[in-house]
Amino acid sequence: MKKAIGGIAAAVLGTAVALAAPPAGLTPQAMWALGIIIGAVTCWIFEVAPDYVVAIAMCTLWVLFKCVPFKTAFATFSDSTWWLLLGALGMGTAVSKSGLLKRLSLWMMTIFPATFNGQVLALICGGTLIAPLIPSVTAKAAIMAPISLGISDAMGYSRKSRGAGGLFAAMSLGFILTGPMFISASFIGYMLRGLLPAGIQVQFNWTYWFLAGMVWSIVVLVLMYLAIRFLYTPDEKGAFTAGDPAAQLANLGPMSRREKITAAVLISALVLWMTEPLHGIHATAVALMGLVVLLTCRVFDRPDFRSDMGWDNLIFIGGIINLGNVIPALKIDQWIVSVFSPMIAPMMSNFYLFIVILSFAIFAVRFVLISFTATTAIFTVVLVPFALQAGINPWVTGFLVYVSTNIWLVFYQNSTFVTAYYAAGGEMVTHRQIAPFSAIYCIVSILALLLSVPLWRYLGLVP
Repeated sequence: MKKAIGGIAAAVLGTAVALAAPPAGLTPQAMWALGIIIGAVTCWIFEVAPDYVVAIAMCTLWVLFKCVPFKTAFATFSDSTWWLLLGALGMGTAVSKSGLLKRLSLWMMTIFPATFNGQVLALICGGTLIAPLIPSVTAKAAIMAPISLGISDAMGYSRKSRGAGGLFAAMSLGFILTGPMFISASFIGYMLRGLLPAGIQVQFNWTYWFLAGMVWSIVVLVLMYLAIRFLYTPDEKGAFTAGDPAAQLANLGPMSRREKITAAVLISALVLWMTEPLHGIHATAVALMGLVVLLTCRVFDRPDFRSDMGWDNLIFIGGIINLGNVIPALKIDQWIVSVFSPMIAPMMSNFYLFIVILSFAIFAVRFVLISFTATTAIFTVVLVPFALQAGINPWVTGFLVYVSTNIWLVFYQNSTFVTAYYAAGGEMVTHRQIAPFSAIYCIVSILALLLSVPLWRYLGLVP
């Protein structure tokens, strides 16, 4: 019933916009393109079809109704951003298949004390250090949630207790909420950069992204760690029994050939990404060569390449990034600015107020628009012309959207959280138990954004 209602609503709304008389500044082709976009967004809201299917349909309809040429509608699939994402996701697949992520995580946990606070720090620090190596937050959550459950059980915490909740929250902080800290920590980072003007894409290499987001990252890590201590510190003291991380690590045995090759490729790629301004080797070339080495050395094979590469995500992101090509091509962005500038421009003149208002607006939208990727893309594309008009680097508004989208105030709101929840068997925590952690993140993230403004001014990103 939900899909049927959504499908009808998408058709009606999309057709109504497409057939409406174009206002000043728009062409009939632009109206058709807008109608198709509105229909696609409605389908994403009601989950009428898988998100990547809707993205393919959206791009195809732009061509069928002659809104833009085929090369414009599907431009992203020949762009460096899409191929960079392909290489990065391939490296993420290798980490998962080789078992390297599990080994690194368990090794980190043996370094820290066998106490609640020690293992919370292990999960946070381990996740933060591993984050830039794997561009799939969902994959990291799927692997680490069972490990965090095993740690909780080994320490003697009952399921759904405060101790278990704290370790789950620490896993979420270390392996999920660290996504925005590094461009390579999530495919969303690559997508966001692909939505920005070409000159700004060049500016935000791996190192500059990390630098620009550093204040936000530090504030979130520190304050969310304190939130875990406040919300979840158990009354009883946990102590490892059989099955602790050291025992699990010993059971893995020595590093396999696949793990060694994967580690060498990841370290090399990360170093080359970080030093791109020095050597000039494009990040896409680094990612694709890493993928070539992994496939040549059979770290993962043809069946894995077919089934584990996340092709649906790649197609979806490609379609989403094409919004950034179609909207400017039809001058829809200029029309949006002319219509909404009287409302948005005054808010942007007081950037601190704009951060608060936009953050809460995105929190509200996420109750309806479930797709993390679609929400980030749509808001980023719409805000680019306003940011340029106000003298604000569009990366700042995109980053603001990105960090504000990553919430799970209600259970269905975040697919990565749902993945982690069920990867732990649905028994480690309840949503009611972990929702306050997300609510605190909303406030902490806004505070971290506000504290980032002086750094952004120093870097010349905001006036």
